[in-house]
Amino acid sequence: MKKDKRFYTRYKIILEGRVFHEKGFILQVEVLDINLEGARLRTNSVFPLLEEDKVDLVIKWKSSIKLKGEIKWVKEDKPYIELGVKFTEIDMSNREALASLITECALSSLMNSYSSE
Repeated sequence: MKKDKRFYTRYKIILEGRVFHEKGFILQVEVLDINLEGARLRTNSVFPLLEEDKVDLVIKWKSSIKLKGEIKWVKEDKPYIELGVKFTEIDMSNREALASLITECALSSLMNSYSSE
């Protein structure tokens, strides 16, 4: 069994987003799960992203959350491509928005676990 090395809990979520690559292309993505360190994204776009590429990610939520990150892995799962992004730089206002989003996910997850009992 593979051990999860993440420090923070990942929360499942479905949000729209965009990835901006330093080479100038833009991808529409779905954010599938998230924590304070990174996110798992899915797209049906063909793209030339590689591990360690630097990207900007914008997540559409109550307000747009803008994050800088690095691609950690890319996996083809036809008809989609999934990728893991580790956040590398977040300014204070976007960190607060991200923390608020994650808090909302955690509370929702907690409420769902109580309602299923």
